[in-house]
Amino acid sequence: MIERAPGLSDAEFIEQLSQRLREADDTLEAIRTGAVDALFIDNGEGVSVYTLESADRPYRTLVEQMQEGAVSMSPDGTVLYGNDRLGEILQRPLEHVLGHGFREVVLAADQARFELFLRDSASEAMRGEFRLQTPAGLAIPVYLSFRALDQEAPGTPIVCGVVTDLTEQRAMEARLSQAQKMEAVGQLTGGLAHDFNNLLQGIKGSLDLILHRSDSPRVGKWAEAGLKAADRGAKLTAQLLAFSRSQKLELKPLVVNEVIGEMTDLLVRTLGSGIRIRLDLEPAQHFVLSDPTQLELAILNLGINARDAMRAGGELSISTAFLPGKGFETGAMQVCIADTGCGMSEDVRLNAFNPFFTTKDIGAGTGLGLAQVQSIVEQSHGTVAISSVVGVGTQVYLTLPCTELRHAAVEAAVIRRDGAGTVGKKILLIDDDHEVRRVIIDMLEVLGHEVHESDNGADGLVQLEVLNPDVLLLDFAMPNLNGAEVASAVRLTHRHLPIIFVSGFSDSEQLEAAVGPGVTVLRKPFTIEELGDMIEAGGR
Repeated sequence: MIERAPGLSDAEFIEQLSQRLREADDTLEAIRTGAVDALFIDNGEGVSVYTLESADRPYRTLVEQMQEGAVSMSPDGTVLYGNDRLGEILQRPLEHVLGHGFREVVLAADQARFELFLRDSASEAMRGEFRLQTPAGLAIPVYLSFRALDQEAPGTPIVCGVVTDLTEQRAMEARLSQAQKMEAVGQLTGGLAHDFNNLLQGIKGSLDLILHRSDSPRVGKWAEAGLKAADRGAKLTAQLLAFSRSQKLELKPLVVNEVIGEMTDLLVRTLGSGIRIRLDLEPAQHFVLSDPTQLELAILNLGINARDAMRAGGELSISTAFLPGKGFETGAMQVCIADTGCGMSEDVRLNAFNPFFTTKDIGAGTGLGLAQVQSIVEQSHGTVAISSVVGVGTQVYLTLPCTELRHAAVEAAVIRRDGAGTVGKKILLIDDDHEVRRVIIDMLEVLGHEVHESDNGADGLVQLEVLNPDVLLLDFAMPNLNGAEVASAVRLTHRHLPIIFVSGFSDSEQLEAAVGPGVTVLRKPFTIEELGDMIEAGGR
């Protein structure tokens, strides 16, 4: 009932009623024609009509702002409504989706299963994973959740659903799986490297003994050739350990140009004939503190990335330059690895060093290569930077501070032969590998030392108390008591006894946890000179 406002004349009141009647007629006509929806509410004094054109606006806004695609369709799968996110997932304008069958965007191999899925959604909530096809032919993994709306009045039901894009989730799962595979490979590699290095120690040690004891030039040449082959095998295992990240960096003075020169053949074999390699190296020798094997791995990683960016072939340029100052008191050596490939966008360049970030297809790259390069350079107290232009190429700059320790490195390379000038020491060697132990004993005796041996940690600890040696040579990977556990026990009773770990594979973190930082490790395989120099240095 409409009340008459005070002071309103009859003519004015009649005009007001006529206006409201016309509005009501217009509303009813719009409802009849389906132009708008309406809500009828009985408030006890009459029925009020509300158009849903404005009343449902918050709900429409909510659906439009969903991060998932929203869709409604007829039971035969004809799309009646879709929000903007649905168009983004399907990579189609919505006008190309509305009025078409949803099955048209389902991958052909999934369409039969989708028909059953759609049919069953008329009677129950259905959920499942499917693949949708984009106009470019890409398959998009999605999770569909469909169900028919409950309707009080009989009529054609409407199926409503939510479409969730699983692309990013699948990529994360693939990267996690790849990381788990790499961890498994790393564990396997560590064990194989240990066994392989023990074999190489027997080979290299024996050849080194022959070289020291033989007066025949021919025999000497054969031994030297065998030693070079053993060195290549040792470098291979070191690269495997670096790849698996089972071995920390061992910083030592080195000449960057020598590292690059020694790995040129490896680059040629790895990158293939389609890549031309050009070297432009600083002629003067400048020493930096780094790990030669891991630095070589970093350059190899960058070379492989460059090759992948030059699908049709191109040129890889490796140059070095000495930079006075450059934020370092002793100057720095800068290595530039440049390619003529596709280049990087600014967004890709900014994310390139993030772990697991990759633009390569799943299975073609782990996203860890550049992160590993950055870790190697930063552990060498250096910096790494990238410059790139799309369609032109990429340059990666490794800047390593120079060191004044180069003289010590040169002097250490000049070692006595046949034990000349050494003072004999009493040495206890604990190693569970009989062949390796026999070779190391012979090497120590050539150097003029008194050697006592044990094949296990428990017996070695007993002998330690009896012998009171000058130096303890200790393998790391042994059954029952490993090297770290033996060292921990030794430290309790012989705090100042020099301990040198001789190992083909050692977990540096576990060693440091057992005996503290600064652990002395002589990596297998090693030469007589390397062993003698370590003994002369007195271990730790």
